[in-house]
Amino acid sequence: MLIISNDDIESVLTLDVAFKALERAYLDQARGRAVNRPRSDLYLPGVHDGSIYAFKSMEGGLVESKVVALRLNSDVIRWEDRESRIIKQKVPAAPGKKWVGLIQLFSAETGEPLAIFPDGVVQRIRVAVTSALAAREMARKDASVLAVFGSGWQAGAHIPAFCAVRDIKKVNVFSPAKDNREKFAQQMEQLVGIPVVPVPSSEAAAKDADILVAATNAITPVISATWLRSGVHATCVKDCEFDGETLRRADRIVIHSRNFAPENYIAGCGDQKISAHDPVDFIRGNKSIAVDDASPFWIDSPELKDVIAGSVPGRTSPEEATCFINNIGLGIQFAAVGHAVYLQAKAKGLGKEIPTDWFLESVHP
Repeated sequence: MLIISNDDIESVLTLDVAFKALERAYLDQARGRAVNRPRSDLYLPGVHDGSIYAFKSMEGGLVESKVVALRLNSDVIRWEDRESRIIKQKVPAAPGKKWVGLIQLFSAETGEPLAIFPDGVVQRIRVAVTSALAAREMARKDASVLAVFGSGWQAGAHIPAFCAVRDIKKVNVFSPAKDNREKFAQQMEQLVGIPVVPVPSSEAAAKDADILVAATNAITPVISATWLRSGVHATCVKDCEFDGETLRRADRIVIHSRNFAPENYIAGCGDQKISAHDPVDFIRGNKSIAVDDASPFWIDSPELKDVIAGSVPGRTSPEEATCFINNIGLGIQFAAVGHAVYLQAKAKGLGKEIPTDWFLESVHP
């Protein structure tokens, strides 16, 4: 069994590797050769003062690659009200002020564990490349100005990923903290080699943009309906960054999955399932909001796998305003990218090998 570090992963997980792995996974999904177990989150209110413990897990398997991946996060989280928005923060509460996120990769041929590694680099790349694959099919071919809302971990992966699928000439960046967006813009400009301009407002970022990318830690809307002009493509890292008005204005919507939100289970609520991306209202006591399991109006939109497979068009005219809702992660993303990382690490002699027998048993389970 191989233990692989984030540093090892960064050295082998190029955009090209990620694009190829994820495209194959979506094609397999469209052909019925892949399977996901929808994400579920467990919450333990009352363990921390001002914060909440959350355990997130999801799985996916690929028939052709003969692997299954389990992705899990053991998090301490905090929701904060900032400037009329609710922001979700993951608290680095583990020893050394670190976070806990793991991917376990298993062989579907023998059942044995193949590798275990942190999820941080993988999850960042898989989100950005997924959105970029959608943009490859949905954004105008001549799209050249990219607006990015956010200046953090996810936003930093989206810029090079989108530059890989369109000939981007300029990037506008907005995030509320001036110092953050200016530093981020400078770093990104050096990385992608085109002008990356920090702007003073979200409206300024959207003004001349062909593609709008929300990549924030806000769980309230980031993109305004008025910015979704004819020909514009918009995307997000979670559906709450769009509001209903913006999505209703779109001529075409594609979603990541019809399992529109995690299945949340909260201590004190028995086995009741709360479907919400962040059940903050429920946990704060407003239970009438979070228990509404009514599916959103966009739930019957085509899924990304159908667009990648060519059975549904991503765009039919330059005038269409399009939206990709990257509404929830899928286990097959971690199976696909995780398997690619494992193969690259094995080929290059990276990682630390430990006895697989430590994880096997002679007692019938």
